[in-house]
Amino acid sequence: MRTLPFLGLLLAACANETHTVPAMPRQDEPVGGGFDAHSPLETRITATPVDVLRMFVEDGQASPTEHALTPEERRKVAAAFAALPPLHRRILPERLHSISFLDGMPNGALTSPADANEPHRLFHITLRAGVLRENLSEFLTQKEQQCFDTAGSSRRVSIEAGTMDAIVFVLLHETTHVVDGSLRLTPDSAFTTSAWSERTLIAPAFRDPLLAKAKFRRDGEVLPVDRAEAVYSALERTPFVSLYGSSNWSDDLAEAVAWYQLTERLGQPYRIVIRDQGKEAFAYEPMKSPVVRNRFDQLSKFYEEPG
Repeated sequence: MRTLPFLGLLLAACANETHTVPAMPRQDEPVGGGFDAHSPLETRITATPVDVLRMFVEDGQASPTEHALTPEERRKVAAAFAALPPLHRRILPERLHSISFLDGMPNGALTSPADANEPHRLFHITLRAGVLRENLSEFLTQKEQQCFDTAGSSRRVSIEAGTMDAIVFVLLHETTHVVDGSLRLTPDSAFTTSAWSERTLIAPAFRDPLLAKAKFRRDGEVLPVDRAEAVYSALERTPFVSLYGSSNWSDDLAEAVAWYQLTERLGQPYRIVIRDQGKEAFAYEPMKSPVVRNRFDQLSKFYEEPG
């Protein structure tokens, strides 16, 4: 779920606006040029916008192709929408314009404006179709292993997160970007200001040179896997729930909400594990960390019911 410049610029633009929660339209009020806010979220699967496809070509990537969902894959998408927190379920009907799936997409997901000229901001989510065939542990392990070079080492990094469908996590993460972009939650919330000085600059209390080199960061690099324990030991001293969440304040929020929903509400495990020749050499459970849990109260807005 690489953060592409398109989304980064969008969220940076949001940061320059007045941070007040915009009034939502009435249920009988059309938005976005006749967009139907009543349609079920799982019925908003469409072709990928041309502007999004063009981004991959301009980035020098092979052009991905549209993926036609099977009935079983559509069931998985519907179940993932049903697993979202209350705030997401209130905001998305009026803010999620559409969602599409691509084969051959180089990153896991991308959230982008559906129409940058609309005063009522709508969003499109593009997902790599392969996530529909993966479970949480498979998807997250593959993603995390991109950060480390295993050449000449018997050590391996894995994420133990159970066997729930990976689409649940991916949709949690990406739809949190939609909620954030709609309500302008970053950067001025206490959740963000307690951990960040700037969008990609961690607050002084939590900065670490190894975290600054992580592959997920803009100028990051692939590190030798023998340094993985030091990397995660540095992560333990921060309020970030994942290495990916330490890359910028938007993904910090998206990762925190996703992992909170998965572990605290849906009962899924979450362990970062390093094994040496198959034997566990290091393990860290971020959601049990006191410094991570200190920010849980700041996520309460995602679970407040209206009225």
